[in-house]
Amino acid sequence: MRDKPDITEGQIAACLCDDYGIAAVSVRFLPIGHDANASVFEALTAGGEAYFVKVRADGVPPASLIVPRVLIEYGIPNILAPLRSRSGALWSALNRYSLIVTPFIRGENAKVAGLSDSQWREFGATLRAIHAGGFAALMEEQVPRETFSLPSARLVRRIAAQIPGARFDSRAATCLAAFWGENAPFIEQVVARAEALGKRLQQMPFEFVLCHADIHAANILVSPEGRIYLIDWDGPLLAPRERDLLFVVGGRIARPVLPPEETLFFEGYGKADIEGTALAYYRYERAIEDIGEFGRSVFWKRELSEATREEETGLFIGLFGPGSILEAAMDADREQSGSF
Repeated sequence: MRDKPDITEGQIAACLCDDYGIAAVSVRFLPIGHDANASVFEALTAGGEAYFVKVRADGVPPASLIVPRVLIEYGIPNILAPLRSRSGALWSALNRYSLIVTPFIRGENAKVAGLSDSQWREFGATLRAIHAGGFAALMEEQVPRETFSLPSARLVRRIAAQIPGARFDSRAATCLAAFWGENAPFIEQVVARAEALGKRLQQMPFEFVLCHADIHAANILVSPEGRIYLIDWDGPLLAPRERDLLFVVGGRIARPVLPPEETLFFEGYGKADIEGTALAYYRYERAIEDIGEFGRSVFWKRELSEATREEETGLFIGLFGPGSILEAAMDADREQSGSF
C-alpha cells in the first residue's frame, strides 16, 4: 500500500496537458509499489492511450531518468524510459512534487508473473548489453561511482541512537522500536562487518560497469505479449557487475531465483567470474539500506498512514527471518571467510 499525495487528479491532468501535450480524460491513483517517496497514477486519453505517471516527493536524481533514456537511444532493448516534455525535460515540477511520465505497459512484474526460459535468457542478454556496452565511460559524469563506503550505515546508527527511551504515538513504530532494541547488537555487528568488507574491496581491482543496482524481479515488467522491460532506474551506479548480479546469483529479493533460472540467465548473459566478497558486501549493503529506510519511514515520516507503517514494520522484521537477503549475505560471507 502507498499513500496518495496531497495533489489532485485534476492537477496532474493539467500538468500533463501543459507540459506534455497529453489530454488525459482520466487520472487514477494506483496504490502499488514499495517506494515511500513516490506515488503512481494511470492517465488515459480519449483515444485509449495510457501513461504511467510517477509523482516523487523527494526530488529526482537526474541519472535515474537520463540513464534509461540514453540506453534506448543507443539501441539497448527492453528498457522503459521517461518521455520528454515539450521543453525536452525528462520530468516536470508540480507543486512540491516531481512528475515523471512513461508509456503504460500492461502486464505484471516478474515477481508475480515469473519469467519463462526464453525471458530469463533475454534478461541475461539485456543486462550483458548494458554491462558490456561501454556506458561506464560514456556516463561517468552523470552516474555516481561505487566507493564501498556503505552510505546507509550512518542512517542506521543515527536511528539506533534515538530509539532507547523514545515514545511513539504509532503502534507500528512502538512495535518496530521494541524489535530493533532486541536486535540492536546484531544490527551493529552486521553494519561493522559490512564496513570491514567494504574496506577490503576498496583495495581490490574491479572493472566498473553501468549497473541498474536494483534489478530484482519486481523491477522487470512482463507485457501480455511476453516482452520484458527493465524498469525503475532510481539509483544507477558505476560499479562491479556483482552489484547487479547479486539479484540473480542466489537471489532472494522480491522472489527467490532457483538454480535452473540462474543457469538460463547466464545462457543469455555469458560467462562471468563472480567475486564472492563483493557479493557478500552487496547483500549486506542491501539489507542495511532497507533497515535504514524502513526505520526512517516508520519512525520519522509523519505523513504516512498507520497501515503503511504496519506494512513497512512487517517488511523490516522479515529482513531478519529465514530466506532473507541478510541470511544470504551471512551465507556468502561464511563461504568466503568462514566467519560470521
